[in-house]
Amino acid sequence: MLPKLKPLIFYGSLLSFAYLAFLHQTRTLGQTALILLSIVIFTKPLVKLFPTISFFKILLVLRRELGQATAFAVLAHVFSQVAPGFSLTKLLLFASTTRPNNFIFWGFWSLVLILPLLITSNDFSTKLLKRNWFRLQKLIHPLYVFAMLHYGLNKGTPILIFVLFVLVLLYSLRFLAGRNVQFLINSKPISPTP
Repeated sequence: MLPKLKPLIFYGSLLSFAYLAFLHQTRTLGQTALILLSIVIFTKPLVKLFPTISFFKILLVLRRELGQATAFAVLAHVFSQVAPGFSLTKLLLFASTTRPNNFIFWGFWSLVLILPLLITSNDFSTKLLKRNWFRLQKLIHPLYVFAMLHYGLNKGTPILIFVLFVLVLLYSLRFLAGRNVQFLINSKPISPTP
């Protein structure tokens, strides 16, 4: 079943996000990208912390395709903002000259960081780069921080506080997973007692 899901996620996300970009669904694409990126970055620590929950293991197997889908959503999010009289070049030049207190600044740097992750998200790059591939994949951490800042600064102070909470939660989970902490939860359904 999982091998069939991989091309479905890849091609399905590519086509559906391209369609949403054509419809200029910028907000939907941005939120979808952030949700997918959260799933990708939380999956590994959740598998270590909750080894009896098989759903997290399924997400881990699909992590590459979910990461690619994230990148497709990000690219579609950017392209959806291109309109007559406002080209992609103008958009990127404007974004690259903003200041750190502007959500567009963090969105631009999120785009910069996700591109090498997308380009190297394949078996050929893994073999070619060897150990350096794993180092390159660590870009997901600043990428996630930048994407969350992009979202939080765009939405205002209450959401920015929530974003900071999520970041603290993520890195707390990673810290616990790195210390081999495990929460063994019985994943079998519990039958009600008469």
